[in-house]
Amino acid sequence: MENEAASTKGEGFLSRMALNDNKAGMEGLDRDKINKIIMETSKGSRFYENELKREQQVNQRIEKMMLQKAQITEQQLKKAQAQVERMATELERSRDLSRVIVHVDMDAFYAAVEMRDCPELKDKPMAVGSMSMLSTSNYHARKYGVRAAMPGFIAKKLCPNLVIVPANFDKYRAVSDEIREIFADYDPHFQPMSLDEAYLDFTDHLEQRQSWPESSRTHCFRASSTATGGGKIELPQEAEPEVKDLSPVLFEDSPSSSPCLLGSDGVAATAGGGAFEVFGTSVEEAVREMRFRIEQKTMLTASAGIAPNMMLAKVCSDKNKPNGQYRLPPTREAVMDFVQNLPVRKVSGIGKVSEKMLNALGISSCSHLGQQMALLSLLFSDTSLHHFMQVSLGLGSTYIPRHEERKSMSTERTFKELSKVEEQFSLCRELCEDLAEDMKKEDLKGKTVTLKLKNVNFEVKTRALTLPYAVATVDEIFAVAKDLLKVEIENESPQPLRLRLMGVRISAFVSPDDKKPLQRSIIGFLQPGKTDSSGSIQGMHQKPEKDHLVQTWTLARPPPTQKCQKQEEVSWRSKWRGLEGGQAICQLTQDTDDLAIFNHHVDLCLNQEVLHELGGQTSCPINPLSVTNGKAIDRGQLLLRQGSKGKSKRQNSPSSPPSKRAKGIAPHNTIDKFFR
Repeated sequence: MENEAASTKGEGFLSRMALNDNKAGMEGLDRDKINKIIMETSKGSRFYENELKREQQVNQRIEKMMLQKAQITEQQLKKAQAQVERMATELERSRDLSRVIVHVDMDAFYAAVEMRDCPELKDKPMAVGSMSMLSTSNYHARKYGVRAAMPGFIAKKLCPNLVIVPANFDKYRAVSDEIREIFADYDPHFQPMSLDEAYLDFTDHLEQRQSWPESSRTHCFRASSTATGGGKIELPQEAEPEVKDLSPVLFEDSPSSSPCLLGSDGVAATAGGGAFEVFGTSVEEAVREMRFRIEQKTMLTASAGIAPNMMLAKVCSDKNKPNGQYRLPPTREAVMDFVQNLPVRKVSGIGKVSEKMLNALGISSCSHLGQQMALLSLLFSDTSLHHFMQVSLGLGSTYIPRHEERKSMSTERTFKELSKVEEQFSLCRELCEDLAEDMKKEDLKGKTVTLKLKNVNFEVKTRALTLPYAVATVDEIFAVAKDLLKVEIENESPQPLRLRLMGVRISAFVSPDDKKPLQRSIIGFLQPGKTDSSGSIQGMHQKPEKDHLVQTWTLARPPPTQKCQKQEEVSWRSKWRGLEGGQAICQLTQDTDDLAIFNHHVDLCLNQEVLHELGGQTSCPINPLSVTNGKAIDRGQLLLRQGSKGKSKRQNSPSSPPSKRAKGIAPHNTIDKFFR
C-alpha cells in the first residue's frame, strides 16, 4: 500500500516537472522519454527539492479542494448555476468585436539574434542562458525538448550537442528598440510586454490605411535598399509581376511571409533600381507589412495574432509560429468555436498550478470550463471565477493601456550562483541601469521600487519600498534597490546570500505633472509614526543602514510595520536613520522611548522649517518640544518654569513661548497632513 502511495506521489511530481510542450516547435515529441530524462537528471538537485516541495503544497490544496467538493449539495449547485448564468449574461453584454488587436511575438528572439550574428549556429541546436537556466532555445533544440525556463544541465542531458550561448542583453535591447520603432508606426501607444513581445491596436491605423496610395504601402527589400532602410518609394506603373521568396530564413519549415516582386527579367526593379513589395489595405496585409519591415530591418522574423481582444490575440500569435500570422474573425460564432477545444494551459493567466487543480476536476479545455462553471464558483475565488468565465466565453480586454497607464516596468536576470556581495551589488547596478534607460525612453517615474530575488534553493522573495517621491535615474533606483539587497544580505549573515536570479521593478508611476521630488530639506523626515505602507520595506525586517536612499539627502526610515516578517524587539531609535542618538532637527537630544512623542516633536520642528522656507508666512516661530522622561513639555513653558516672564511681547525672542496660532498648527496640521 505504501509503495502504491509513493508511486502515486512520484507520478504527481512528474506531472509538475513534465515537459510543457505548449510551445511552437515542440509538437510530436516523445514526452515519456523526455520526462524520464528530466526526472533522472534532476533528482537530488536543489531544483528537484524545490519542485518537490511546491508539488506537495499543490497536492495539499487539491486534497482540500476535493474535500470541499464532496460536501457540495445539489441545491448549492443549482443556486450556483443560476448565479453563473446571470454573470455570463452580464459578461456577454460587454463583448466588443469592434477593435482589431494584434499580438506580436518575435521568434526565439534571443536565439535568433545570436544565430544572425553567428551564422554557424544556425544549423545547430542552441540556447541562450547558462547551465543554471535557459532564456530561450532555437527550433532545432526544441525538437529535443529543450525550451526556455529549463535548467541548462537538464537541457544538456536531453541534447548533448546543445550549444549554450551566454545572454547579451545590451544587444537584445538595441534590436528591440529597432523593432519598437516599427511598432510605433502602426500604434504610437503600443504596449510592450518584454523585449520581444507587444500588443498593438490596429483599429485606427486600418481606418487611415484605406485612403493610402500604393506608394505609402510600398517597402524595399533589405538586399537592394540598404541605404533607404526599407523606406517608402514610388511604384512604377507596370503589370503585376510574379512572386518569389527572397526572405532570409532563420528557421526550417518557416512559411514564407516576404514575397519579392520580380520583373520579366527575374529582378524586381523600381525607379531607383531596388526590389520592393506592395501591401494591401486589409488587416492581414497591414500585419504582414509590419512583419516584413521588421524582418528587413533586423533580419529576424516575427509571428502575430489578430483577434478582437488581447487574450485571443496572444493565443493566435502562437498558431502559425514561426514566421507566420493567424487571424480570428471578429464574430461571436468564430470566437466560441475557437475556444471550445483550446487547452486551458494555452491561456495567459492559467499556469501549471491552476492547470493541475482544474485537471483534478476533469477540466482540460476551455469548453470544460464553461460546463463546470457552477462547481468552480463554489471552489475558487471570485477573481479566479471571473477569469475562468471570461476565458470560456472568449472575452478579453479590448483596451491596450497606454505608456502613461502602465502599472510597472521591470527587468530581471537569471545566472549561475552568485554569492559575492560585490558581484551582487554590481549586477543590481546593471539592472537599475537597464531599467532607468527603459523608463527614460517612455518618460516614466515611479514611487515604488521592488527587488526580486531567487536563491539557489529556488525560493523567490520580493521586497518593496514605497517612497514619498518619484524616482527614475540610475542613482535613485540603485540607492533603493541596494538598500533592499543589503537588508537581505544581512538577514542571511553570517552565511552568504546565494542567488540565481535578480530583478528590479518600478511601479506606482506618477502623472507628468507630479514628477518633482519633494522638498530637499524635509525629505528625510516624511515618515510619521503611523501604520502606513508608504515608506516601509514590505515583508522584511528593517535593519539600520548608513547609505543614503538618494545621494543628496538621507531618507529617514520608519520602524517595521505590521507586515514585517520575523519582527524582532529592537528599539525604534536604532532603526530610524537620520536621527542619530535621538536628535531631531533642532539638534536637541530627546530622552524618550515613546515614538509617538518623538514624532510629535519632529512634526513641530518640521513645521517651523517649512514655514520658514515658505517665506516667513507666520510671524511667530514654532519652538520645538523638549522631551523628558516620556512627557512632552512645551519649550516655552519650560522657560517659564525657569523664571522668565510668560507675557513677554518680544516676538523675535528665541525664548518666547509659541503663539496660539503656532500651537494650533502643531497638533492639527502636522507635516504629515501637509503632504496629503
